[in-house]
Amino acid sequence: MNAMGGAVLSRKRLRDIGEQLANDRKLEILTYAADRERFTVAELKDSLGIPHTTAHEYCRDLARAGLIERVQGKPAAYAPIDFEVKLSLDEISSAVESESQTLSYVYEKYGEEAIEDVLDVWDRVEAGELTYREASAEVGMKHVDFLRTAAELDLLSR
Repeated sequence: MNAMGGAVLSRKRLRDIGEQLANDRKLEILTYAADRERFTVAELKDSLGIPHTTAHEYCRDLARAGLIERVQGKPAAYAPIDFEVKLSLDEISSAVESESQTLSYVYEKYGEEAIEDVLDVWDRVEAGELTYREASAEVGMKHVDFLRTAAELDLLSR
């Protein structure tokens, strides 16, 4: 899969993109975005006749998946991203195998709760309460292993 500027394909990324493209309303938003250089959530809401909170949430989901990008904070404005999706069984297999190897290593080295520990501490990292290094120390992982795990779980791109 070559999507979103050549971003690495992972099982989670594949699932996230598939979920976005499987939603008819989100496809309408992508179609709307394709005809514009940029748009606000309010413009989208008015044009498609959807509630503001739904429009905001869907745009945030599409941006997180790398299908549009946020270009302005408040009011929220987005722009289309030119992307290409190429998918093959080899790429899917490689993504699943790579993820399985990384996560298996983490399970073996740090125990069954390690992934859950990383996910639990991540909210504090995103809130700015902890640095990556502090978070890795808190969950008892080597810093490099913590970062590999976060990357595999697509936490670094959120």
